[in-house]
Amino acid sequence: MQPNQRKRVVSSCIPCYTRKQKCNRQYPCNHCSRRRRPEQCAYNPTHATLPPSPPQAQKDHLNDDEIQTDDSQQDPQTERRSSASSSFPDTVCWGGLKEGREPTSLAEVFGYFEDSKSNTIALVRKLGAHDDETGHNNETVPVPYETAIITQKMFDSMPNRPILDFLVRYFVAEVSWMDQLIYPPWFLSQYQKWWGIDRTSTAYGIEFAVLVLRICSYASQFLPSPTCTIDSIRGVPLADIRKSCDGVADALTHICSQLDTRGSLIRVQHVAFVGLRSLCQGRTNAHWEALSCAVRVAQRIGLHVDITSSFYSPNMDELEKEMRRRTFCNLYVWDSILSKRLDRIPFLPDVLDPDTMPRMHLVLDIDDVPQADAPDLFTERVLEARLANFWRTHVSEKPTEYDPIAAEERYEKFCSQFLPDIPPVFALCPDTYNEWDSRLATLPLQRQMFHMAILESLCHNFRPALFQDTSSIQQLPAYKQILLSSHKRALAVIALSLLEGVSTLHLMMGGSHTRHASLIIPTFEAAVILLCLCSDENFPPKAETTLSGRSTATTMKSSDLFRVGVTDVARDECVQAVRSALSRLQTLADVNHMAEVGARTLSRLLGKIKNMDHTAVNDSTNNNALVIVDTDSIVAIDPALQLSEAWSCLQTPNYAELEFFADNPPTSDMSVFSWF
Repeated sequence: MQPNQRKRVVSSCIPCYTRKQKCNRQYPCNHCSRRRRPEQCAYNPTHATLPPSPPQAQKDHLNDDEIQTDDSQQDPQTERRSSASSSFPDTVCWGGLKEGREPTSLAEVFGYFEDSKSNTIALVRKLGAHDDETGHNNETVPVPYETAIITQKMFDSMPNRPILDFLVRYFVAEVSWMDQLIYPPWFLSQYQKWWGIDRTSTAYGIEFAVLVLRICSYASQFLPSPTCTIDSIRGVPLADIRKSCDGVADALTHICSQLDTRGSLIRVQHVAFVGLRSLCQGRTNAHWEALSCAVRVAQRIGLHVDITSSFYSPNMDELEKEMRRRTFCNLYVWDSILSKRLDRIPFLPDVLDPDTMPRMHLVLDIDDVPQADAPDLFTERVLEARLANFWRTHVSEKPTEYDPIAAEERYEKFCSQFLPDIPPVFALCPDTYNEWDSRLATLPLQRQMFHMAILESLCHNFRPALFQDTSSIQQLPAYKQILLSSHKRALAVIALSLLEGVSTLHLMMGGSHTRHASLIIPTFEAAVILLCLCSDENFPPKAETTLSGRSTATTMKSSDLFRVGVTDVARDECVQAVRSALSRLQTLADVNHMAEVGARTLSRLLGKIKNMDHTAVNDSTNNNALVIVDTDSIVAIDPALQLSEAWSCLQTPNYAELEFFADNPPTSDMSVFSWF
């Protein structure tokens, strides 16, 4: 051979080159696919022997388990091209079969849930089929040698351990209380073990690496913070750390999906963290897509069924079973909140199965306090799941139509059935807070978030009253008009209380810039409700006379914990609350795109309300309209809603409706029937 002769370039994959077979140089190649070993298809990592890029149509295609995560890693042309078929800018696989991967097991081919007790695969197992013939093998999935080499190179490009350790510590101390997706002691024990094992030898080691990177990327979204005012870690900027974590995690996720198509609890968790990160970045649709992927993986591994199933591995300890229950509880909460907020069909069923709810009482170590007496911080998530389950099981049969009687009945059931079962440490009464607040730093924050969730649910109960047009209201019976008016006043009080709760939570968190969506979304939605009420020329209506002759302006029960009995709501108070909400969003807009868009929209709507006020004042001056203006509030008198005149205007009274009120007195002290 001459010295200057070019060396032959090897373009075949490693298995085909070893077997001396003709390779089509695709991924996976024809022979690896025919051998049903596509995961072993790998190419030498040299520039000359890199596998060709897949066709453009295949790259643009999103299969059932693909969502898009990071728009910072695409060029403008790719972003514009992908936006034509999806609202997300980048793609990554979260598990499931990729194109070219031939399914082998019965569960993969037919799509059966492998751990079912009632479908056909259960009958197949009853006839004596082995687990490796029907579905997923619970044993640790090994990693092929070539894949291990590629994975190790990706591990080498991760941020170094001191950076990861810092972000993990910050996440456990400052961030994990927000969503309680993982139990910190369990995660930290797994984290320490992970550093001591060969991370490239099993699919679990790679999958856990993705979870660590997702957690670090998510935690960095909340830096700098009042407790940690830094913009770099060990000289590396936070933006570069996030980019490195996301890039490596995306690549490792693709490998995990090829090694284990079924998924695991770890995969559900790291996919959920992608959704939480998207929500912090103001991409709610990406959060919804990540939630759908997490739910699919959760169903494949059986999080939605009773953990005591005989098909589960006997090696699964009780703590891992509890982690599965807690993860599913979080999925149910997010699914309920997002489906209601985005007006979409939930991924999970309405009725929450008690067998899937957390059972263990896990508390952090507190000096001189028995663990049995200490509150479990995950109780807040369980209460949120119960809250979501209550409203999902008491939904209106016709969501497009608002029935004041049905809304009132739902509210009464909520006050009589749900509120009394709240544990004292999370109760609405402030007298029981002092015992544990000084010992558990995040307990007051979690309690405040739970109270805000209650107010948000009440807003959803009464908010359809805002969509009723004037002609429809005039066609209602007089007593329903009065009840509808009372619901609007109650909605104003609840929205004001929600904005006050958001302000309190923001101060408890330091009052600084944050990307926490639980501050931004309630602020915007409550402010929009108040602006809709202020746009009604009949709001706030005059205090009406009740059936017993009392004035609604003076009616307030001592048990009215939400202050819905306060009916003398001033319009100026509502406008001032909206201005405060706008100021908060403008402050947070410096670090959050969602807050920026919300502030811009709220500012435009507030300007329209001001223009309406000027127009109303001019019309009242020119036409001498029946409007009373004082320094406290603006009250528009609607004689049609005055009780004495409402009954007299009916030519043929509906005695059946009158008998309803006589035979069905209020069943709760917090009933809105006591407001008028």
